[in-house]
Amino acid sequence: MLKTMQRRTLCLAPLSLLAACATPPAAAPSDLWFILLEAGRPTPPDKAAVAAMQTGHIDNFKRLFAQGRLLAAGPLSDPGGPRRGIVVVRADSLAMLTGYFEPDTYVREGHMTLNARRAVAHRPLHTEGIDASRIEEVRIVLIGRPAGPDPSADRRSALLRGLVDAGRLGAWYTLADGPVAEVLLARGTDSAALQSALAPYADAGPAVRVEVLRQWIAPGVVGPR
Repeated sequence: MLKTMQRRTLCLAPLSLLAACATPPAAAPSDLWFILLEAGRPTPPDKAAVAAMQTGHIDNFKRLFAQGRLLAAGPLSDPGGPRRGIVVVRADSLAMLTGYFEPDTYVREGHMTLNARRAVAHRPLHTEGIDASRIEEVRIVLIGRPAGPDPSADRRSALLRGLVDAGRLGAWYTLADGPVAEVLLARGTDSAALQSALAPYADAGPAVRVEVLRQWIAPGVVGPR
């Protein structure tokens, strides 16, 4: 399992280095999608076949960047969990989005699955001024959706806005549906400090799950600068 995860992480790692290949305009909320790439069925034992899939996987992302459809991508570490990476794209519909991955054998044959949700970018990831020659470790935060109505929703949004304005968070997306409600990204690797900064959010209303995970992406993609 570890080797499989490592292969998928290595497969996704070059994606974060592609951000400088295209600098599309900011996506409107109606066509912006945040995708969590998740583990599917095991890859075949044939190493040559897996290598070919990896090449095709990266080539497909290069194609989407060149077309201005893909805004950001990079691998993450989710110990014991299914998530393998993030992708941010523009698409008019889920059917169109799914079609983006038709050339990608990893996705087409179910080795990776697309957990795609429409999103609103309160503070988007950067698509210009990217250092495509390197990769850096940052942190991604996945905040779960409350089980019912959240009377503290406005207060919680204000807390996140304050962290963005203070430079503690470099990106913030709200997802339209699904188990994850908010996605945050922050420069640096101090998970404890980030969890401490988010404690008031967790304490402000109904119980929600707050996960802080390791993320890799090209320098400059996650603000502040």
